[in-house]
Amino acid sequence: MLHLIGLKPGDKAGIDSFLALYQQDDICVFTDAGLLLASTFRPGGKAYRLVHPHITVASSELEEIDHSTLLELVANHGPCTSWY
Repeated sequence: MLHLIGLKPGDKAGIDSFLALYQQDDICVFTDAGLLLASTFRPGGKAYRLVHPHITVASSELEEIDHSTLLELVANHGPCTSWY
C-alpha cells in the first residue's frame, strides 16, 4: 500500500491511525507538514519526500521526488491512503 503522509508531528490520533494500517513493506511519501514528521518515523519499506515549494528539510536520508513521480507511484501501486 502507498501512504501519503501530511500529518503534523503533534497529531497523535492521526499518527496512531496511520500506524494501525501501516505494514512493513508499504511505501510512504511524506508531504506538506508530514515532511517535518519524516525524520521521526523510520518506515520499514521505501519512503520518499515530495518536493515542496516552501518547506525544505535540512537533512534527510529520504529521496526527494516530484509530483510526476508521485503520480507514477500511485498508478503502479494501487491502494493509497492519505493522512492529513
